[in-house]
Amino acid sequence: MGSSDYALRKRLLSSVRFAPLALMGGVAAGLLSAERCALAEDAQPAAAAAASAQVEDVKVTARQREEKAQDVPLPVSVVGPKTQERERLERMQDFAQKVPNFIPSINNPRTSAMSIRGISGISGGADGSESAVGLIVDNVFYTHVGFQWADFVDLQSFEVARGPQGTLLGKNTTVGAVVIRTQLPSFVRSATYEQIFGNYNRFIEKLNVTGPIIDDKLAGRVTFYFDKGDGWIQNQFNGQKLLDNNRWGVRGQLLYVGDNFTDRLIFDRLRSDEYNNYGNGAIGDSFPLWANGAPARLYSQNLASRLHWPVFSFDPYKPYLTRLGKLDQRTHGLSNEINYTIGENTLTAVSAWREFVLHPRNSTGNNLTDISSNAYDVYVDQYSHETRLASPSGQTLEWTVGNYNLYEKIWSYNHVDYGSQANQWFQNNFNASPYGLWGLEYRNDGKARTFSTALFAQATWHIDEQWALTFGLRDTFEIRGGSDFGWIKGISSVNQIAAVKTATGGTSYFDTGGQEKSNNSLSGLLNPSYRYNENVMVYSSVARGEKSGAINTQALPILDSAGNFKAWQPLITKPETSWDYELGAKTNWLDGKLILNANFYWNDIYNFQSILVNTDYTDVTGVPLRKNFLGNIGHVRLRGFEWDGRWSPIERLWLTFSGALTEARYIDYAKAAPPQEWTWPAAANAGGVGIFAGLPAPGYISLSGMPITGGVSGNNPVPRVSFNVGYNHEYPLGAIFSDFGPSYQVPVTLFSYANATWRDKTQLSSPVSIYPIFQPAYALVNAGVGLKTEDETYSANLWVRNLLDERVVVTEAFGSPTAASTLTFAADNPRTYGVTLRVKLY
Repeated sequence: MGSSDYALRKRLLSSVRFAPLALMGGVAAGLLSAERCALAEDAQPAAAAAASAQVEDVKVTARQREEKAQDVPLPVSVVGPKTQERERLERMQDFAQKVPNFIPSINNPRTSAMSIRGISGISGGADGSESAVGLIVDNVFYTHVGFQWADFVDLQSFEVARGPQGTLLGKNTTVGAVVIRTQLPSFVRSATYEQIFGNYNRFIEKLNVTGPIIDDKLAGRVTFYFDKGDGWIQNQFNGQKLLDNNRWGVRGQLLYVGDNFTDRLIFDRLRSDEYNNYGNGAIGDSFPLWANGAPARLYSQNLASRLHWPVFSFDPYKPYLTRLGKLDQRTHGLSNEINYTIGENTLTAVSAWREFVLHPRNSTGNNLTDISSNAYDVYVDQYSHETRLASPSGQTLEWTVGNYNLYEKIWSYNHVDYGSQANQWFQNNFNASPYGLWGLEYRNDGKARTFSTALFAQATWHIDEQWALTFGLRDTFEIRGGSDFGWIKGISSVNQIAAVKTATGGTSYFDTGGQEKSNNSLSGLLNPSYRYNENVMVYSSVARGEKSGAINTQALPILDSAGNFKAWQPLITKPETSWDYELGAKTNWLDGKLILNANFYWNDIYNFQSILVNTDYTDVTGVPLRKNFLGNIGHVRLRGFEWDGRWSPIERLWLTFSGALTEARYIDYAKAAPPQEWTWPAAANAGGVGIFAGLPAPGYISLSGMPITGGVSGNNPVPRVSFNVGYNHEYPLGAIFSDFGPSYQVPVTLFSYANATWRDKTQLSSPVSIYPIFQPAYALVNAGVGLKTEDETYSANLWVRNLLDERVVVTEAFGSPTAASTLTFAADNPRTYGVTLRVKLY
C-alpha cells in the first residue's frame, strides 16, 4: 500500500474511531487490527485532553477540510457532540443559545426560517424560493425550508458559517450556511439508550447502536428516536392540546473502508403529526381608526353584522378553533459518499435524494366560526450530485475543485376549503345562502422546477508561516421554471362560481402557463489572513454570493371587482446578490484557557427577495388592488459586530460567552406596502382629518433608510443587541456509591451547566405604523445538574428550559375589519423541565 493511500486510510479511520463520542463522551477506542491500534496511538494525545474537558475543540469542515475553528480565518461557530448531548440541543432553535447572530424561527414545516444577522430569506411560506441561509447535512445541501423541520440527533458537529457561501459548500447562499455532521459508524461495538421524561407528559426515547458487520471492512450504525408530549395551549372548543410533540425518526448508515477508498451510505426518515398549524393567536379586535383619522369598522362588528356571531375570546392561549386537524409531515432521504485517493489527492463524490411531504389540516375559523381554511399541501423531490478533488492538507498550496448538480421539483398545492358560514361572511350578508360556498374548494396548483450546475474552485496559498491567502470562484448556470393553475372543486352552478369570485377578490379559473428563465452567476471569495504569533490571527474577506430567482408558485391574475383583467403577477423574480466584507481576529491566551474572537461585517444585498404587495392597478372605484406576490427590494444592508469566546478560570470550569451588535436596514425600498391602517377604503376618504381630509389611501410607502422590523415583507425582527453567557462545570466525587457493593466502585462525577440568552427589544410592527408594537427585551435561561460515571456508562440529570417562563412573540399585526389582531409565538415558549437517563448498554 502506497504512502498516499496509507495517509488517506489514516485520516478516514481516525474519524471512524471517534464516532462514539456523540453519545458516549469518552475517548475513541482503538481498532481491532494492529495497524489500526498504531493509528489510534497517533491520534490519542489530543483525545485524552478532550475527554476531560467540557468545552470541546471540535474540528470544523466549513472549508471542506477538518480544521480547528480557531484556525479558520472566517466567522465560523461550532457546537460539539458533548455540548449537544449534555444540554439537549436537538432542534434548530436550540443552537441559537450557542451561536452569535443566529436566530432560527422553526414554527411549522413550511414556514421555517433560519436567520443569520437578521436575514433568513422569504419567511412565512414561499415554496418556490430558497433560503438565504443554506443547510448542509453530511455534505448534502438541503434546498426547501421544510428540511429544517427535524430533530438533529447523533451529531458530531453543528457549524454556522456567516457570510456568503458557495465557492465550496453546496449551492450558493447570500448570508451564511449551517453545516451539520453526524456520527460515523464505528468498528467498536456499542449501544446507548436514552430516556427523557418532562412536564406536559413529554416522553422521549433514543437508541443508538453501532459496530462492525465485517471486521475492519464494513460497519453499521442505526439511530432511532421517538418524541411525544402534550401541547401547552388548549383549544377551548374540543380540548385539543396545541403545539404538541408527536414525531419519530430513524437513521441508518453503512460505512465500507477499503485500502484506498471509503463508501458511506445513509438513509433517514422523519415523521411528525402535530398541532403545529396554530402559531398565530388572536389578541384583540382590529384598530379603531384608520391612519387618516376616519373611524374603522371593527372585526367584532363585522362578526355581529355578517354572522350574528359573538366574540368568545381574544386570548391567544385560549382559542376556540373549528375543524382543526393535525399537520402531517414526512421526510425521506438517501445519500452515498465515496472518498477515493488519486495519488496524494482525494476524490469525493456525493449523490443524494430527498423528499419532503406536507399535509396540513387547518382550522376554518377562530371563535367557533366556520368560514374557510387556507392550507398548502407541499411535495418536494430533490436530486443532487457533487464531485470534488482536493489536495492534502499541510501543503504550501491547498486546493479544491469540483462540480455540483441539482434537480428539484416542487408541487405547492394551495386549497381554500369553504365552511358553512363562508357565503354569509364574504357576501357581507347574514341572509346569504350557506350553500353558495359550503363544501367548495378553491385550488391553486403551483409548480416549480430547478436545474442547476456549477463549477467551483477554492485554494489557500500559505505565503509563509504568517501570511495566507484564500481565494475561490464559482460559476453557476441555472434553469428555473414554474406555473400556477387555479380551479374550483365541487362547483355545480354559475352562482357558485360568482360566490367564489367574491371570496377570492375576482379570481376563479386561470392558467399562467409554464415559464422558464436561465441565469448564469458568479460567486467569489478573497480572504487574506495574518498570524501575528501563536496567540493572534487577524483576517479579512470580500465575498460575493448569489441566490436564484424565486418562483412565485402562487402567481395570480390581477382582476378588478368587475372581473376585468389587469395583469399577471410575475412568476419568476430576479436573482438576489450579496456583497459581504469582514474584518476579524481570533485569539487564544493562557495556554488555550482563554479564547477571544471578534468580527466586524458589512453586507449589502441587492434585489433582496421578499413578499411584496402590488398596488399599481385600481378597482373600478379607483381603490388600489392590493395583491401579494414574490418580488425584489432594491437594496438591503446588514452591518455589525460579533464576538465569542470561552474562559476556564479554574480546572473543570468553563465560562462561555458570545454576542452581536446588529443593524439591518432597507437602503432602497421606495415602494413598500403600507401597514394595514394605511389602506382605508374610498368610503373613508371623506372622514380624513387634517392634511388627510378627502385623500385616498396611498398605494405605497417608502421605507428607504429605515430599519428592518417585523410586519414588513414577511421578515422577523432582529434585536440590535443580543448576547449569550453560560457555564459548565464538572466535579469528581470519587466512588461515592462503593458501600452498595463491588459493582459500584466506579468513580462518579457531578456536572452542571446554565445558559442565558438575552435579546434586546424588537419592533414587531412596520416602522411607519401609527400603532407601534414591540417585543420587550427578554432572557431565556436553561440549566441542568446531574451525575455520570467516569466511564460514562451511566448518567442522569435534571434540566429546565426557559426557567423564567418567557412568552416570546416574533410577529404581531393589527387586524382589519375581516380579521382580528394576531401574534405569532416563538417555538418552545413555555417553561419545560424533566429528567434524562442515559445508559451505555455495551
